Amino acid sequence: MENKNIKDSIVFSDESITKKIIFDEEKVLVFVLNFKAGQKLPVHKHGSSALLYTVLSGSGEMLVNDKIVKLEEGSIGLVNGDDDFSIPFVEKDMSLFVTLSPRPEDERYAQKIG
Repeated sequence: MENKNIKDSIVFSDESITKKIIFDEEKVLVFVLNFKAGQKLPVHKHGSSALLYTVLSGSGEMLVNDKIVKLEEGSIGLVNGDDDFSIPFVEKDMSLFVTLSPRPEDERYAQKIG
Protein backbone atom coordinates (compact mmCIF):
# COMPACT_ATOMS: atom_id res chain seq x y z
CA MET A 1 0.00 0.00 0.00
CA GLU A 2 1.18 3.49 -0.82
CA ASN A 3 0.02 6.54 1.14
CA LYS A 4 0.37 10.08 -0.28
CA ASN A 5 -0.77 13.57 0.70
CA ILE A 6 -3.05 15.23 -1.86
CA LYS A 7 -1.77 18.67 -0.80
CA ASP A 8 1.50 17.84 -2.62
CA SER A 9 -0.47 17.72 -5.90
CA ILE A 10 -2.19 21.10 -5.55
CA VAL A 11 0.22 23.29 -7.50
CA PHE A 12 -0.81 26.20 -9.73
CA SER A 13 1.03 27.84 -12.64
CA ASP A 14 0.32 31.15 -14.35
CA GLU A 15 1.53 29.66 -17.67
CA SER A 16 -0.81 26.65 -17.95
CA ILE A 17 -2.92 24.15 -16.06
CA THR A 18 -0.97 21.61 -14.04
CA LYS A 19 -1.57 17.89 -13.84
CA LYS A 20 0.04 16.00 -10.97
CA ILE A 21 -0.04 12.19 -11.20
CA ILE A 22 -0.83 10.52 -7.89
CA PHE A 23 -1.18 6.87 -8.93
CA ASP A 24 -0.44 5.33 -12.33
CA GLU A 25 -1.37 1.68 -12.07
CA GLU A 26 -2.32 -1.04 -14.53
CA LYS A 27 -6.07 -0.58 -13.97
CA VAL A 28 -6.42 3.00 -12.72
CA LEU A 29 -4.95 6.47 -13.23
CA VAL A 30 -5.37 9.09 -10.48
CA PHE A 31 -4.28 12.73 -10.69
CA VAL A 32 -5.05 16.31 -9.71
CA LEU A 33 -5.78 18.98 -12.33
CA ASN A 34 -5.11 22.55 -11.19
CA PHE A 35 -6.49 25.58 -13.02
CA LYS A 36 -5.84 29.26 -12.40
CA ALA A 37 -8.88 31.48 -13.04
CA GLY A 38 -9.31 31.88 -16.80
CA GLN A 39 -7.43 28.70 -17.80
CA LYS A 40 -9.23 26.07 -19.92
CA LEU A 41 -9.10 22.41 -20.86
CA PRO A 42 -9.98 21.70 -24.52
CA VAL A 43 -12.66 19.27 -25.68
CA HIS A 44 -11.53 15.64 -25.65
CA LYS A 45 -12.76 12.10 -24.93
CA HIS A 46 -11.43 9.35 -22.67
CA GLY A 47 -12.22 6.38 -24.91
CA SER A 48 -13.24 3.36 -22.88
CA SER A 49 -12.30 4.99 -19.56
CA ALA A 50 -14.81 6.59 -17.22
CA LEU A 51 -13.77 9.81 -15.47
CA LEU A 52 -14.73 10.34 -11.85
CA TYR A 53 -14.01 13.83 -10.47
CA THR A 54 -14.22 15.69 -7.19
CA VAL A 55 -13.76 19.46 -6.96
CA LEU A 56 -11.31 20.01 -4.10
CA SER A 57 -11.42 23.81 -4.29
CA GLY A 58 -12.44 26.66 -6.56
CA SER A 59 -15.22 26.99 -9.12
CA GLY A 60 -15.91 26.95 -12.83
CA GLU A 61 -17.82 25.10 -15.51
CA MET A 62 -17.52 21.75 -17.24
CA LEU A 63 -19.00 21.03 -20.65
CA VAL A 64 -20.12 17.42 -21.23
CA ASN A 65 -21.43 16.97 -24.75
CA ASP A 66 -23.72 20.04 -24.98
CA LYS A 67 -24.52 20.35 -21.27
CA ILE A 68 -22.88 22.92 -18.96
CA VAL A 69 -22.23 21.62 -15.45
CA LYS A 70 -21.45 24.14 -12.67
CA LEU A 71 -18.42 23.12 -10.62
CA GLU A 72 -17.83 24.22 -7.04
CA GLU A 73 -15.97 22.88 -4.03
CA GLY A 74 -17.44 19.50 -3.13
CA SER A 75 -18.99 18.78 -6.55
CA ILE A 76 -18.53 15.21 -7.72
CA GLY A 77 -19.48 13.54 -10.96
CA LEU A 78 -18.95 10.75 -13.45
CA VAL A 79 -18.32 11.29 -17.16
CA ASN A 80 -18.50 8.44 -19.68
CA GLY A 81 -15.41 7.91 -21.80
CA ASP A 82 -17.18 8.49 -25.10
CA ASP A 83 -18.61 11.87 -23.97
CA ASP A 84 -17.09 15.12 -25.24
CA PHE A 85 -15.51 16.67 -22.15
CA SER A 86 -13.95 20.08 -21.50
CA ILE A 87 -13.43 22.78 -18.88
CA PRO A 88 -14.26 25.98 -20.80
CA PHE A 89 -14.39 28.36 -17.83
CA VAL A 90 -12.65 28.64 -14.46
CA GLU A 91 -14.00 31.40 -12.25
CA LYS A 92 -11.86 30.83 -9.13
CA ASP A 93 -8.58 28.86 -8.98
CA MET A 94 -9.75 25.25 -9.07
CA SER A 95 -8.33 21.81 -8.24
CA LEU A 96 -10.00 18.61 -9.45
CA PHE A 97 -9.22 15.15 -8.08
CA VAL A 98 -9.61 12.81 -11.08
CA THR A 99 -9.74 9.04 -11.48
CA LEU A 100 -9.73 7.37 -14.92
CA SER A 101 -10.75 3.72 -14.93
CA PRO A 102 -9.84 1.52 -16.58
CA ARG A 103 -6.48 3.22 -17.12
CA PRO A 104 -6.34 4.56 -20.70
CA GLU A 105 -3.94 2.79 -23.04
CA ASP A 106 -2.93 6.14 -24.56
CA GLU A 107 0.11 7.25 -22.54
CA ARG A 108 -0.71 10.95 -23.09
CA TYR A 109 -3.31 10.68 -20.32
CA ALA A 110 -0.60 9.66 -17.82
CA GLN A 111 1.76 12.55 -18.60
CA LYS A 112 2.45 15.14 -15.94
CA ILE A 113 1.84 18.79 -16.92
CA GLY A 114 3.74 21.58 -15.17
